[in-house]
Amino acid sequence: MGKDWIKKHKQEKYYRQSQKEGMRSRAVYKIRQIQGKFKVFNDAKLVLDLCCAPGSWIEEIKREFDQVSVVGVDIVKISPIEGITFIQGDIRDDSIIDALSKNLLRDVDVVISDCAPKFTGSKETDHARQIFLVERVIHIAYQFLEERGHLVCKLFDGEHTTKFRNQLKKDFEEVFLFKPEASRKKSPELYLIGKFYKK
Repeated sequence: MGKDWIKKHKQEKYYRQSQKEGMRSRAVYKIRQIQGKFKVFNDAKLVLDLCCAPGSWIEEIKREFDQVSVVGVDIVKISPIEGITFIQGDIRDDSIIDALSKNLLRDVDVVISDCAPKFTGSKETDHARQIFLVERVIHIAYQFLEERGHLVCKLFDGEHTTKFRNQLKKDFEEVFLFKPEASRKKSPELYLIGKFYKK
Protein backbone atom coordinates (compact mmCIF):
# COMPACT_ATOMS: atom_id res chain seq x y z
CA MET A 1 0.00 0.00 0.00
CA GLY A 2 1.33 3.43 -0.93
CA LYS A 3 2.08 6.31 1.41
CA ASP A 4 -0.86 8.29 0.03
CA TRP A 5 -3.28 5.47 0.92
CA ILE A 6 -1.86 5.18 4.44
CA LYS A 7 -2.08 8.95 4.96
CA LYS A 8 -5.68 9.03 3.71
CA HIS A 9 -6.59 6.02 5.87
CA LYS A 10 -5.25 7.70 9.01
CA GLN A 11 -7.23 10.85 8.25
CA GLU A 12 -10.44 8.86 7.82
CA LYS A 13 -13.16 9.49 10.44
CA TYR A 14 -13.69 5.95 11.68
CA TYR A 15 -9.98 5.19 11.82
CA ARG A 16 -9.38 8.24 14.01
CA GLN A 17 -12.35 7.33 16.18
CA SER A 18 -11.12 3.75 16.64
CA GLN A 19 -7.71 5.02 17.71
CA LYS A 20 -9.27 7.46 20.16
CA GLU A 21 -11.47 4.76 21.70
CA GLY A 22 -8.66 2.19 21.80
CA MET A 23 -10.40 -0.25 19.45
CA ARG A 24 -8.59 -3.03 17.61
CA SER A 25 -9.81 -1.77 14.23
CA ARG A 26 -12.32 0.55 12.59
CA ALA A 27 -14.42 -2.53 11.70
CA VAL A 28 -16.00 -2.33 15.16
CA TYR A 29 -18.26 0.46 13.90
CA LYS A 30 -19.59 -1.77 11.13
CA ILE A 31 -20.81 -4.40 13.56
CA ARG A 32 -22.28 -1.68 15.79
CA GLN A 33 -24.25 -0.32 12.85
CA ILE A 34 -25.36 -3.80 11.78
CA GLN A 35 -26.57 -4.52 15.30
CA GLY A 36 -28.25 -1.12 15.54
CA LYS A 37 -30.34 -1.84 12.45
CA PHE A 38 -30.94 -5.60 12.60
CA LYS A 39 -30.66 -6.51 16.33
CA VAL A 40 -29.02 -9.83 15.53
CA PHE A 41 -27.45 -10.27 18.99
CA ASN A 42 -30.41 -9.31 21.18
CA ASP A 43 -31.41 -12.85 22.16
CA ALA A 44 -28.14 -14.61 21.36
CA LYS A 45 -26.40 -16.94 23.76
CA LEU A 46 -23.66 -18.25 21.45
CA VAL A 47 -21.97 -16.42 18.57
CA LEU A 48 -19.46 -17.80 16.06
CA ASP A 49 -17.13 -15.34 14.30
CA LEU A 50 -15.38 -16.71 11.22
CA CYS A 51 -12.19 -14.83 10.23
CA CYS A 52 -12.28 -12.95 13.53
CA ALA A 53 -8.83 -11.29 13.47
CA PRO A 54 -7.92 -8.78 14.81
CA GLY A 55 -10.88 -9.38 17.12
CA SER A 56 -12.75 -6.07 17.12
CA TRP A 57 -16.13 -7.67 16.39
CA ILE A 58 -15.98 -10.30 19.12
CA GLU A 59 -14.53 -7.82 21.61
CA GLU A 60 -17.47 -5.48 20.94
CA ILE A 61 -20.03 -8.29 21.26
CA LYS A 62 -18.58 -9.44 24.57
CA ARG A 63 -18.49 -5.87 25.87
CA GLU A 64 -22.09 -5.09 24.92
CA PHE A 65 -23.65 -8.51 25.55
CA ASP A 66 -21.93 -10.04 28.54
CA GLN A 67 -24.31 -13.02 28.57
CA VAL A 68 -23.16 -14.11 25.10
CA SER A 69 -20.53 -16.83 24.70
CA VAL A 70 -18.30 -16.14 21.71
CA VAL A 71 -16.13 -18.46 19.62
CA GLY A 72 -13.72 -16.89 17.15
CA VAL A 73 -11.91 -18.62 14.28
CA ASP A 74 -9.00 -17.30 12.24
CA ILE A 75 -5.88 -18.55 10.53
CA VAL A 76 -4.04 -15.70 12.29
CA LYS A 77 -3.71 -15.84 16.07
CA ILE A 78 -5.29 -12.89 17.86
CA SER A 79 -4.24 -11.29 21.12
CA PRO A 80 -6.34 -12.76 23.94
CA ILE A 81 -9.80 -11.42 24.80
CA GLU A 82 -11.24 -12.36 28.17
CA GLY A 83 -14.18 -14.72 27.91
CA ILE A 84 -13.58 -15.58 24.26
CA THR A 85 -12.83 -19.06 22.93
CA PHE A 86 -10.38 -18.82 20.03
CA ILE A 87 -9.73 -21.58 17.48
CA GLN A 88 -6.76 -21.11 15.18
CA GLY A 89 -7.67 -22.59 11.83
CA ASP A 90 -8.46 -21.94 8.18
CA ILE A 91 -12.14 -21.84 7.21
CA ARG A 92 -11.13 -22.96 3.71
CA ASP A 93 -10.00 -26.29 5.16
CA ASP A 94 -12.54 -28.97 6.11
CA SER A 95 -10.57 -29.71 9.29
CA ILE A 96 -12.16 -26.60 10.80
CA ILE A 97 -15.51 -28.42 10.77
CA ASP A 98 -14.08 -31.08 13.09
CA ALA A 99 -12.51 -28.44 15.34
CA LEU A 100 -15.81 -26.59 15.65
CA SER A 101 -17.73 -29.80 16.31
CA LYS A 102 -15.40 -30.54 19.23
CA ASN A 103 -15.56 -27.02 20.69
CA LEU A 104 -19.22 -26.09 20.19
CA LEU A 105 -21.43 -27.71 22.82
CA ARG A 106 -24.61 -26.55 21.07
CA ASP A 107 -25.73 -24.93 17.82
CA VAL A 108 -24.92 -21.24 17.56
CA ASP A 109 -27.44 -18.41 17.51
CA VAL A 110 -25.48 -16.08 15.23
CA VAL A 111 -22.69 -16.67 12.70
CA ILE A 112 -20.78 -13.55 11.68
CA SER A 113 -17.99 -13.08 9.16
CA ASP A 114 -15.94 -10.11 7.98
CA CYS A 115 -13.77 -12.35 5.78
CA ALA A 116 -11.72 -10.86 2.98
CA PRO A 117 -8.95 -12.51 0.94
CA LYS A 118 -5.37 -11.37 0.79
CA PHE A 119 -5.41 -9.16 -2.26
CA THR A 120 -3.12 -10.07 -5.15
CA GLY A 121 -3.77 -7.05 -7.36
CA SER A 122 -5.57 -9.24 -9.89
CA LYS A 123 -9.24 -8.27 -9.91
CA GLU A 124 -10.33 -11.66 -11.24
CA THR A 125 -8.25 -13.62 -8.72
CA ASP A 126 -9.32 -11.48 -5.77
CA HIS A 127 -12.98 -11.71 -6.75
CA ALA A 128 -12.80 -15.50 -7.10
CA ARG A 129 -11.16 -15.80 -3.67
CA GLN A 130 -13.82 -13.64 -2.06
CA ILE A 131 -16.61 -15.69 -3.64
CA PHE A 132 -15.03 -18.87 -2.27
CA LEU A 133 -14.85 -17.37 1.23
CA VAL A 134 -18.53 -16.43 1.12
CA GLU A 135 -19.40 -19.97 0.01
CA ARG A 136 -17.38 -21.41 2.88
CA VAL A 137 -18.98 -19.13 5.46
CA ILE A 138 -22.46 -20.10 4.30
CA HIS A 139 -21.50 -23.79 4.25
CA ILE A 140 -20.20 -23.64 7.83
CA ALA A 141 -23.14 -21.55 9.01
CA TYR A 142 -25.64 -24.07 7.69
CA GLN A 143 -23.95 -26.82 9.71
CA PHE A 144 -23.85 -25.01 13.04
CA LEU A 145 -26.69 -22.46 13.10
CA GLU A 146 -29.55 -22.98 15.52
CA GLU A 147 -33.05 -22.91 14.08
CA ARG A 148 -34.13 -19.25 13.78
CA GLY A 149 -30.51 -18.17 14.09
CA HIS A 150 -28.95 -15.30 12.14
CA LEU A 151 -26.09 -14.91 9.65
CA VAL A 152 -23.98 -11.82 8.89
CA CYS A 153 -21.51 -12.29 6.03
CA LYS A 154 -19.37 -9.83 4.12
CA LEU A 155 -19.31 -10.01 0.34
CA PHE A 156 -18.11 -7.77 -2.46
CA ASP A 157 -20.95 -6.48 -4.60
CA GLY A 158 -20.78 -8.03 -8.06
CA GLU A 159 -22.25 -10.59 -10.40
CA HIS A 160 -22.72 -13.17 -7.61
CA THR A 161 -24.57 -10.87 -5.19
CA THR A 162 -28.03 -11.85 -6.42
CA LYS A 163 -27.10 -15.53 -6.39
CA PHE A 164 -26.10 -15.43 -2.73
CA ARG A 165 -29.14 -13.38 -1.75
CA ASN A 166 -31.46 -15.83 -3.51
CA GLN A 167 -29.67 -18.75 -1.87
CA LEU A 168 -30.31 -17.31 1.58
CA LYS A 169 -33.92 -16.50 0.75
CA LYS A 170 -34.57 -20.24 0.53
CA ASP A 171 -33.23 -20.85 4.03
CA PHE A 172 -33.96 -17.68 6.04
CA GLU A 173 -37.24 -15.92 6.66
CA GLU A 174 -35.70 -12.48 6.08
CA VAL A 175 -32.69 -11.53 3.92
CA PHE A 176 -31.05 -8.12 3.57
CA LEU A 177 -28.11 -6.48 1.84
CA PHE A 178 -26.61 -3.69 3.94
CA LYS A 179 -23.71 -1.28 3.60
CA PRO A 180 -22.82 0.28 6.97
CA GLU A 181 -21.95 3.94 7.06
CA ALA A 182 -18.57 2.87 8.45
CA SER A 183 -17.74 1.08 5.18
CA ARG A 184 -15.62 3.20 2.88
CA LYS A 185 -17.79 4.77 0.19
CA LYS A 186 -15.66 3.46 -2.66
CA SER A 187 -15.48 -0.05 -1.24
CA PRO A 188 -17.66 -2.70 -2.93
CA GLU A 189 -18.24 -4.45 0.41
CA LEU A 190 -21.76 -5.28 1.47
CA TYR A 191 -23.09 -7.41 4.29
CA LEU A 192 -25.49 -10.22 3.51
CA ILE A 193 -27.79 -10.71 6.47
CA GLY A 194 -30.07 -13.67 6.95
CA LYS A 195 -32.50 -13.68 9.87
CA PHE A 196 -34.44 -16.62 11.28
CA TYR A 197 -32.78 -19.70 9.81
CA LYS A 198 -35.20 -22.40 8.70
CA LYS A 199 -33.20 -25.46 9.73
